[in-house]
Amino acid sequence: MPVSKEDLRKLQNSDLLRKELNLIIRWRILTAKGGKARIVAYQDSRDVQRILDHVCGPENWSNEPRNLDGKIYMTIGINTQDEGWVYKNDVGTETAIEAVKGEASDAFKRAAVMWGIFRDIYELGYIVLDYNGKYPVTPDGVELKTPEAISVYCNGISEPMSHLRKLYFSMKSKVDNNQELLKIFEQLKAIINESTI
Repeated sequence: MPVSKEDLRKLQNSDLLRKELNLIIRWRILTAKGGKARIVAYQDSRDVQRILDHVCGPENWSNEPRNLDGKIYMTIGINTQDEGWVYKNDVGTETAIEAVKGEASDAFKRAAVMWGIFRDIYELGYIVLDYNGKYPVTPDGVELKTPEAISVYCNGISEPMSHLRKLYFSMKSKVDNNQELLKIFEQLKAIINESTI
């Protein structure tokens, strides 16, 4: 049976779908230099497939890669009740390992974001931790030696920091010249910059 408008709205509630399917937000090191590691949230293409299967049914979605001017574009189509097949696409970027496969996977995940899948993870920003040349290190001195350890730690601190960052930016413009509030906001900014941006 084709996908209803209500089901399409579910695709945009990635947080709820992660809980239903027991998926975690994954984190990886984006850069590591100067004794600091910048860690970002990302989505796994298999998790996108699980969500599409769960919400749409395996028979009601498809994907198709296309090569345009040397770039891989991925289209995700969903069979809807009201409009039949609807398609959204995006382009990928090559990765350092398995460049073509990585580019196709990136294009697939970006096309999924066009449908709303995992769009929320981009609001998490990034987390900065000390880096000892081999592993990220927590403020308590714990080395995060595996991708799983990095994800568990970052998931534990990302949500409160995300709320703090949103609060800071939403209220910053309302501070004006109140010196007391400016001091508080400068302290809040320092806390945010120590952990995430």
